[in-house]
Amino acid sequence: MLKQTSTQARGTKVPRVTLALILTMLLLQLLSPWLFGHLVYDRPAILRGEAWRLVTGHLVHLDWSHVTVNAIALLCLGGLIETGSDAGRRTVLAGLGIGVATIGFLLILFSPASAFYAGLSGALNTLFAFVCLQFYAQTRHWIWLGLLIGDAAKIAWEAVSGPIFTSALAWPPEPIAHFGGLLAGIALFACRSIRIARKSWYFPWAVCPLFPA
Repeated sequence: MLKQTSTQARGTKVPRVTLALILTMLLLQLLSPWLFGHLVYDRPAILRGEAWRLVTGHLVHLDWSHVTVNAIALLCLGGLIETGSDAGRRTVLAGLGIGVATIGFLLILFSPASAFYAGLSGALNTLFAFVCLQFYAQTRHWIWLGLLIGDAAKIAWEAVSGPIFTSALAWPPEPIAHFGGLLAGIALFACRSIRIARKSWYFPWAVCPLFPA
């Protein structure tokens, strides 16, 4: 496995992008009575041309418990990535961007019955998958792959049997969004691994995190 340089390993002390996103989510929740209807993922409105909802729908939430859980998850995942390397901020933005784009694509093309969607949980699966693979690549502890597989199993269960942890929400979770976010995180890690491994003499061996270091 490639070793990080001291500059890459130092990262940033304050996860500014993560904190800015959390503050944005909290502010939007505070203004939810006035803004929610204009920002939520609304399939009929999107098909009429209101494309911004494909992005803003991930930043608005159903209630304070919904936004609080997602804000805590974003603080943990985004903070880990952002403080882990000098490229952490770009990785957080790229991860959420790829996750949001993948989820929007899947919802529009393959889930016509999903008229409405709100919350960052789908895109958080992108960061979760990236973190699991990153820690596995660094430690070779199989627990990280176990967590990733467990998340996939949870999404599959919710697709068949309904929500596990979010049954109190007015809208049930969208398994296709969570699964899309998970796939986006795996793709992000794979692209990053290829970019790093191409600088190594043992490419393509280094590109696969499953191989021994």
